[in-house]
Amino acid sequence: MRKIIATALAALLASGCAAHTHRPVVDTGTPRGNYEDDLFDCQQLAAQRPAAERAAGGAAAGAVIGALFGLAVGLRGDDVAHLAAFGAASGAIDGAGWGNAEQRDIVARCLEGRGYDVLAY
Repeated sequence: MRKIIATALAALLASGCAAHTHRPVVDTGTPRGNYEDDLFDCQQLAAQRPAAERAAGGAAAGAVIGALFGLAVGLRGDDVAHLAAFGAASGAIDGAGWGNAEQRDIVARCLEGRGYDVLAY
């Protein structure tokens, strides 16, 4: 159970830095402005939508679904707790993934809005 909780915490921690490190591939053949400044501005904009919130929401939903499923199939006590912990870890990982993808999309759309041709998100 400690491994499951550690996995969920790792997902929450990893989801906090996605917007600051994402650099989409852009066509630099036509200069539009100062790319580094524009990228920084777009990363700051994406950081306003924290991925950790998605991870925390996924963890909460996963824990509830796991516990309810365990109770529905007749599990009791520690077995329900283990299933809830597994659901929380799975939900946190899934939520962090969605949150990170959303931040990458925000950065890419922001750069496109500033005139850059984004080739890969």
